[in-house]
Amino acid sequence: MSSERIRAFLGVWMPMIIGLFVIVTAANFLFLADLTGGPLQPSVESWRLVCSGGAFFVGSLLMLSTYGRHKKAKASRDADTPTTDPRRIK
Repeated sequence: MSSERIRAFLGVWMPMIIGLFVIVTAANFLFLADLTGGPLQPSVESWRLVCSGGAFFVGSLLMLSTYGRHKKAKASRDADTPTTDPRRIK
């Protein structure tokens, strides 16, 4: 029983937590990063939106693909269980 719960947590919720962490980090970088260069370094302020957008995209993709996989597995599991409801019988 606990191994199924651990598998569900690691397979579904942990990637979603990591994706959320990536999105929060991207937002933090977008709003709070100081990207002004020193005297010999050019200003890289223009890269702020590109880097934040890329990280936000990766985090969103991770969360959406994990949610889709979870939804598909749940639908498959529900289709395999027998039911006595006449409306659900095919």
